[in-house]
Amino acid sequence: MIKTTPTMSEMMRMDALRNVAFLNGATRTELDQLVEYSEILVLKKFEILYRKGDITDAVFHVHSGMMKVSTVVNQGKEVIRAIAHPGMLLGEGVLSGVSRQTATSQSLDRQTKILEIKAVALRRLMMTNAEVAVSYMDYIALKLQKSARRLESVIAEDARTRVIKFLMENANKYGNKVGYNELLLKHNFTQQDIADFTGTSRQTVTTILNDLKRSNLIAMNRRRILIRNVKEMAS
Repeated sequence: MIKTTPTMSEMMRMDALRNVAFLNGATRTELDQLVEYSEILVLKKFEILYRKGDITDAVFHVHSGMMKVSTVVNQGKEVIRAIAHPGMLLGEGVLSGVSRQTATSQSLDRQTKILEIKAVALRRLMMTNAEVAVSYMDYIALKLQKSARRLESVIAEDARTRVIKFLMENANKYGNKVGYNELLLKHNFTQQDIADFTGTSRQTVTTILNDLKRSNLIAMNRRRILIRNVKEMAS
C-alpha cells in the first residue's frame, strides 16, 4: 500500500474530499481542516485494506477502483457483504464507536485509490455541522435498507433472479450506455464473487450466465458484461 506524502497529495486530498457526498454541506474551512486528517491510499489488485478483527481509527471512501468486503463463515466459505465502487464508504462503523472491523476489505482493481479520513476529525465536524451529520445518517439509512432488501432477496427469490438483480444493479449504477437499450459493465469480480454475493454456487452462476448468453440477453468476456436488452433483462 502506498501513502502519498503531504506535499504531493494536499490537492488530491481536497479533490477527494469534495467527492464525498455526505460532506457536500461542509464549508471550505472545514474541508481544509479535514485535509490535515486524511490520506490517499493506493492499493494494488488483491491488496488488503483491513482484515476482520483489525482495529481502525478512520473511515475509508472509495475514490477510484473497486473493493470487496467479505467475511469467512462455516467451513471456510467466503460471504461477500458488498462490492464497493467509487463513492461508497468502508469502515463507517468507527464513527459509532465500533473500531474493530467485522469483515475484510480487499482491492479488486489493478489500482484502487482510497481516501482515509480520521474518525476523530469527522466526529468533531458532525458536532458542529448538522447538515453533514444528517447527510451521513441518510447514507447509513440507505445502506441499511439496501442490506435488508438483499436479505429479503436471498430468502424469497430464486438464484436466477438474484444473479440478474446483481448484474442489473451494478450495470445501472456503474455501467455505460452503449446503444439504444444496452449497458456495458466493466468489472473485476469473478463468477465465484457473484456466487458469494448472491448466496449461491459458482456452478449455478455459470449455468445462469450461459443461459443468459444463449438467450442473447448478455454478451461477456473476463472483464466486461454487455446487457443487450435492459428492459427484457429487468422484466
